[in-house]
Amino acid sequence: MKYEKKGTNGGLDYEVYHFVFETAVEISEEIFEVSKCFPREKYHLIDQVRSHSRLVCTNLAEAWRVKEEESIFTNKLSDAAQAASKTQTCLELASKHNFIGREIFQKIDSKYEDIFELLCDGTKHIHQRIYNFSMRPSAAK
Repeated sequence: MKYEKKGTNGGLDYEVYHFVFETAVEISEEIFEVSKCFPREKYHLIDQVRSHSRLVCTNLAEAWRVKEEESIFTNKLSDAAQAASKTQTCLELASKHNFIGREIFQKIDSKYEDIFELLCDGTKHIHQRIYNFSMRPSAAK
């Protein structure tokens, strides 16, 4: 599921946020369904993968809520990326233990990589604006 950028306004706009959030929710729902196939003795892994995938959505929602506070916004996006990384790791372990097929892992992993590529583009612009502001003579005082 690729998103075609039509241009940038120097940050994360609503259209990009909405696409990323909806994709994260979709992934979380896929993970819930896929994890039903895990062996019962792997409850901890099931709990971890479901929890981390929901945290991606939660952190994205929190980031959007505080988008005017750039440092908090960036921190929440970072938290979402960390939760996605943990989800990807859990899914990779599930794939290595044959709880899920490699193709399912690669499909979900690819979706996370796509949405976080978009988010990284947005946060690079935010970091550049913060850097430019902090370098202004009036901001240095």
